[in-house]
Amino acid sequence: MSCVAMKSIFTLLPVFAAIFSCNAADTDWRQAAQDYLKEQQFAPIEIKPGARSASDLAKVRWAWMQRMLLPVFEKNLAEWPQQAEAAHSFVKQALMVKAGHPDVDPKRPWEVMATEGTALAKAKVEEPLLLWLAAWVVWESHESYTDAWDFLSRANRHKTLKDYPSVIAAHIEAQFNEIRRSSNSETIAKSNAERAKRMLKSAMDPAVFTPEEDELLFNEVEFVFNSTNVKERPEELRKLCAAPHLTPWLREMLNGKLQNSTGWSYRGTGYANTVKDDGWQKFAEHQVIARGHFKKAWELRPDRPQAATVMIDIVKCGNGEPGESTRLWFDRAVAAQYDHYGAYYALLWALRPRWGGSIGQMKAFYCACALTGKHEQGVVVAMRRILDYLEDEVDDIRHVLSQDPLKQVVLGSNRELAESKEVYRTWQRDWRLADYGVLAWVAGDYETAYDTFQQVPVPFPRQTRRRLNLLANEAEVRAQSVLHTFGFNTEWDAAEESYTLGRANDALPGYQDIASRFQGEPPGLLLERIAACKFETALATGKWVKMWAFPDLAEWHHLSGFWTGLKTGTLVNNGHGARAFLLHNGRTGTNFEFTGEYEEKDLPDGRQGLSIILGYHGSDQTEDWISCAQWTSSGKGAVASMLRKMYQTAAPHITPPVNGRTWKFHILCREGFVTYRLNHRDIVVNHRVTDKDGEIFEMPENSVIGFFHHFFHEKSHTHIRRLMIRRLDPPDEKDESKAAVTSLDDLRHGFAAHCRCVTAELNAVALVEAEQLAEDRQRAKKTDEAAQITAFATLLKTDAPVKAADMPVPAAGEDALATLLRGYHASLESRLVMARSEWKEKAFKLNDPATTAEVANFIRTELETHQSTEIEEPLAAANTLKWQKQSGEWTRTTELLAGSGDSTLLYDFNRAAPFQIDFEITVLEGMRARLVMGDVKFANEGGKTTFGLYPQPKGAKLFTYERKKPYQITIKAAKDKTELLVDGVKVCDGPKIEGVLDVLQFRAGDNYSKGKAEFRKIRLSPLP
Repeated sequence: MSCVAMKSIFTLLPVFAAIFSCNAADTDWRQAAQDYLKEQQFAPIEIKPGARSASDLAKVRWAWMQRMLLPVFEKNLAEWPQQAEAAHSFVKQALMVKAGHPDVDPKRPWEVMATEGTALAKAKVEEPLLLWLAAWVVWESHESYTDAWDFLSRANRHKTLKDYPSVIAAHIEAQFNEIRRSSNSETIAKSNAERAKRMLKSAMDPAVFTPEEDELLFNEVEFVFNSTNVKERPEELRKLCAAPHLTPWLREMLNGKLQNSTGWSYRGTGYANTVKDDGWQKFAEHQVIARGHFKKAWELRPDRPQAATVMIDIVKCGNGEPGESTRLWFDRAVAAQYDHYGAYYALLWALRPRWGGSIGQMKAFYCACALTGKHEQGVVVAMRRILDYLEDEVDDIRHVLSQDPLKQVVLGSNRELAESKEVYRTWQRDWRLADYGVLAWVAGDYETAYDTFQQVPVPFPRQTRRRLNLLANEAEVRAQSVLHTFGFNTEWDAAEESYTLGRANDALPGYQDIASRFQGEPPGLLLERIAACKFETALATGKWVKMWAFPDLAEWHHLSGFWTGLKTGTLVNNGHGARAFLLHNGRTGTNFEFTGEYEEKDLPDGRQGLSIILGYHGSDQTEDWISCAQWTSSGKGAVASMLRKMYQTAAPHITPPVNGRTWKFHILCREGFVTYRLNHRDIVVNHRVTDKDGEIFEMPENSVIGFFHHFFHEKSHTHIRRLMIRRLDPPDEKDESKAAVTSLDDLRHGFAAHCRCVTAELNAVALVEAEQLAEDRQRAKKTDEAAQITAFATLLKTDAPVKAADMPVPAAGEDALATLLRGYHASLESRLVMARSEWKEKAFKLNDPATTAEVANFIRTELETHQSTEIEEPLAAANTLKWQKQSGEWTRTTELLAGSGDSTLLYDFNRAAPFQIDFEITVLEGMRARLVMGDVKFANEGGKTTFGLYPQPKGAKLFTYERKKPYQITIKAAKDKTELLVDGVKVCDGPKIEGVLDVLQFRAGDNYSKGKAEFRKIRLSPLP
């Protein structure tokens, strides 16, 4: 009998019971931990009789909630008598869980509360406390972005939110921040400022927190005393510290926080060698003052852990008093509350090598925490954080965790944690078990990992997935556990070595041999490696290689989210209200061409997008990638650009042509330089991605491609198909555009040659797209449209630009052809603009006095971009290609533009101020007709029928209009402002329009008011 078959017999036994059986191993790990503490001379953590836990403070917090929140909620609830009982039960349970109360209903864990809260919110119980709690539980349960954001938004704007203490509004803002984790720093800073403002309002109100609740108030307001706020709102903080309603303990604590944060604002958070002498001096001065406040607070209330916790930080920084140690103050903190996480975290930092500690001391601290036998949240989180920081400090965490005694202690303590009877731990049983298996894998105990994973469904719970680096994903963890358990590790390691060295042909037989010896389904990672080897062998030929996503997804490497493959080879993301990542198995190198398309289906509001991952690579410590991204920007419609990981870069934001909800992408990578085209329009050309600090992204040969998006709508489906890739030769190092320009003749000939080269490159990529599109239209039996596209493709087989007059004219319904032509025209214009800009710089560097006048004339006539001086009639037949429908129903003739519903129509504009726009508008229904001009819009905001310019300057007037009545609108966009006139009479001034405006966005209605409107006599002209 094979080892595989033998192992399968044992897996039929009750593995779960075997994992958690009490045996000598339980005693062994404790003894090992005690021995290691002695070796490191690290005292055990003493939990003294009478020391409180977080549960004790939770009961005080629950009493405050009953006093300050439930009366307001119960009063509001009278509006929904049919849901009152269910709503009251849900809010009570959710509040108790929020407080951390030990007496919650154990039969109503996160997923049950999420179901209850969602049902009430969907039933339109518009009560802000309920909506906030519903948002919180659905996010904690399954990170449902759609519902969480919807519920929070409804709570935040509800008129009765003001009836609650503003601390609730602060919590709502904090929850917004948790959901928008990947937003830019400016958005986060603005949100934090709003949260602080709301919290300070409650802190200054003596009716919100009584003197007996001063500890609750400190825990709530502590975050306000950070380095940013001590710089930006010092007077408000000093005012709070001096408030007469503060207890003596709270006053000392807040003054200490103010001084300590002020000191850190002078020091900064960088390494010691980055701090200047003046910074060190002020840091020490303020910490010494803070020390006095905190010691006084501790003397007043030694039964509370907060003062002692901050003293750990002060002593760690060398500003304690003689004889004091970080351990002294840690012991004082846990003597007050044995599971105060802040104390554990502060001591952990002090034990890191950078602060004079050691790896041995960090390991000993873990052993000491495990020996407490406590499964309360503070201790449990501290143990996990110790492992996280150990990973930061060492080169190979797997080596460290594979060594006893840490291996024994980590596995033993986490086994106990997974079987804990503490109510909140029982709710976490699934992911605690998965975590235990992952830790066994990290420690090299593959058989324990395999046995544990038999009890853990695929995929891992999201809490476990989040703790894994993207390269240490579930497929790898499970596969290695299986392969090592079944004795294939030698063969696997040999195949992996060949594959790592880029010898796919040598690795393939080894992988196939292992797969053939499995009785049953081989592990997914093994099938992925086989598919990767076959893919890389085909890619090396330089021919187009099709990339399939069949139901087994063998070519793909799942990281997160819900992905499936169809029998047709189409890859599908099944939205779950969260982010999702998927990588292709095969390494693409740095020179390749990649095409495909994706279609968005079942979107609730038409807003989503997709990011195409390029250059993904990493190690056990980190990962990096760039992406060609498309998303929907509020008020601007579809936008495309380049991202570094999940963050925006300096790459331009371009509005691509729209063709329903199908997006065709075309990407060329050459040595890290990216050309990204979407719906036949250049987004970037030969672009090198850098981050905000100017660091260049390097794309290694072993990188892979894939797909992700920061948010896929719940119940949406994104179909990704017709994927093809081919290897490209490295770029030719000879570049005529970089040749020296020493004369006017060099300038003329070089510019002409560059323009020919630019056009030829565009024609080449457009030809690939046109030929693929013609085949698509032929398959769809659109033979006339296919013939027109083929005719256009013929024009692309030269290095000359295709003029608009020579392009085929799309017939009604030939949207694919129209999108192709529109994208080509816009790309040609932008490439020539870039060429003129580049050669203009060269021209300015010429120093030949004899040709100065001629060079200036060449610059003026050939290299400068001239604003149009002609009046443009957008509704004229000649401008048909400039229009593109984004949503809704539209009728467009040479006399009329009429839209209805949630409707948007874009017009290619490409002008910068100054300019003037004239049109006649008749609003037939609704009140959301508008013209969007970048960040400035002519619109009807609010609940009244008015026209104005937005963002609205303070004191700006509005014009009241009547429905079904025409009005002549004039918008004058000067360089410093925008002016609105209605029927020739000035109404108001608005903000200026920044930069080049690539499109005008006409709207007849939106999601809030699906109206109907007509536009006539549209004229674009230079500003008189």
